[in-house]
Amino acid sequence: MNHLIRVLTVNSGRDLLKYKSFFALIFGLIALDRVVHHWLPARRPALNPDALKGYGQQTAAYVFDTLPNLVIDWITDYRALIVVAALFGLKQIISLWPSSDMRRMHREERERFGLLAALAAIRWHQVVWDVVAVATICGVLGTWSLVMFALTRTGWQRNHNPIWLLLLAGLVFVAAPIGMAGFSYSSKLAVLSKGRFGEKLRYFYFLFTDWRVFWSSWVFFLVRILAEILFVLAIPAIAILFMDNFWLRVLIAAFSATPVYAYLKMASFKFFLFTYSRFPLVSEEYQAYYYPSAP
Repeated sequence: MNHLIRVLTVNSGRDLLKYKSFFALIFGLIALDRVVHHWLPARRPALNPDALKGYGQQTAAYVFDTLPNLVIDWITDYRALIVVAALFGLKQIISLWPSSDMRRMHREERERFGLLAALAAIRWHQVVWDVVAVATICGVLGTWSLVMFALTRTGWQRNHNPIWLLLLAGLVFVAAPIGMAGFSYSSKLAVLSKGRFGEKLRYFYFLFTDWRVFWSSWVFFLVRILAEILFVLAIPAIAILFMDNFWLRVLIAAFSATPVYAYLKMASFKFFLFTYSRFPLVSEEYQAYYYPSAP
């Protein structure tokens, strides 16, 4: 446990500063600030307590009675495929590409222009494998969510109480850490240079079949989700939406979101290496990390 804590704190912070991987995110945050203040009305959103009365009842009615038909209409529209393809492309940018970069870091291969070299190192079969892994975790989460929705909707139909909506949200949230772990591990296993297609899938399924991988991943990614909600979403959103001074809100948002997000990405990679260290395919890939004195 002490070794894991050191890996997630000291080692992650050291490598984060060494490779300066979060500075590029600041420019993205500035661009987001410009978009928000250019397209949104200048007037700040009003928080009227009276408008929240009955909101739970209305929301529950919408989710359980109206939303199912809208979802069916949406998934039968060909444009849904375009949206799904766009989301997967975004996933590659924010997951597979950085994983390739951090793979090179932990193999002592990263040099100047590391991001470009990491992009060039990605192969088409790795992208295809990532598609299969992501489809798997989406299928698992989708099945869990549909079953929980069916159960809580049955309760809602018998007793129109908004508590069923809260129960649904809680049940879906319980599975969220495993969902994030699946998205994280898929890219990290995809960029491995060795291993057959099926062998990598077997490693990926350890998330569901190996109790140690399952429970430790659930705890770690639960903490990551809570940290991202606070530092990457809530604080930057409040700063960007409710502060007038441009430089002040950018500084607050930048110092909250960018180092925390980059740190969590780095810590997630090291947590993956720690969790999968007992499996040969991973330990052989990262010998330079596990055994620094090895040739």
